Amino acid sequence: MDSNGSGVQQLTFNATDDDKAAWSPNRLQIVFQSARDGDDDIYVMNADSTGQTNITNGSGAAEDAPAWSSSIAFTSNRDGNDEIYVMNSDGTGQTNLSNNPAASDSGPAWSPDGSKIVFASALNIWVMNADGTGLAQRTTDPAADRDPDWCGGQIVFTSLRDGNPEIYVMNEDGTGQTNRTMNGAVDHDPAWSPDCSKIAFTSTRGGNSDIWVMNADGQGATNVTNNAAADSNPGW
Repeated sequence: MDSNGSGVQQLTFNATDDDKAAWSPNRLQIVFQSARDGDDDIYVMNADSTGQTNITNGSGAAEDAPAWSSSIAFTSNRDGNDEIYVMNSDGTGQTNLSNNPAASDSGPAWSPDGSKIVFASALNIWVMNADGTGLAQRTTDPAADRDPDWCGGQIVFTSLRDGNPEIYVMNEDGTGQTNRTMNGAVDHDPAWSPDCSKIAFTSTRGGNSDIWVMNADGQGATNVTNNAAADSNPGW
């Protein structure tokens, strides 16, 4: 859809769940998760929905939460627990980057220059280099932090530290962690606009799950889907 909620178009017509879509850097393709082949796999299609292709088929594991830069990062449990993997856009070169059997690693997102990956692990937000080195913790709150997205020098994420899911923003080094929603509803799945001026997110504040957009400072929150069905997981 357009950023104001107009021009909604359905791109997949499948009996199983297709979700967690993300754009390619050139906006010509979309990567997404689908269970249409019996388990959760990562698919790629053109922006007009043609050319839908399973690029993780055959792993026998659940693949989730793809994010696209020069390569595609995603979550997989093929090694017994959730880990962060990367692969080429055609599915080749699948590599475990986090390789952490002690915790669940999930929800990767790329830094703007593609040199780092932010992700959730053990209820906090972490950052690592694109080759898996340089692991650094960015949040330390005992509540659950998840769903990170990176734009400019800031990371947006979901946190339960105030008792319910809220949208937070912090500097890329972990400083300046600030609640941007401060709402009694469930706010989660944030995604930056390309110019970092706005944040799209999922919220139940309108009575059911819809896509909302707000300014980066939390002001001007607007429901852009306002539909009786459940809308979630925006990508901008």
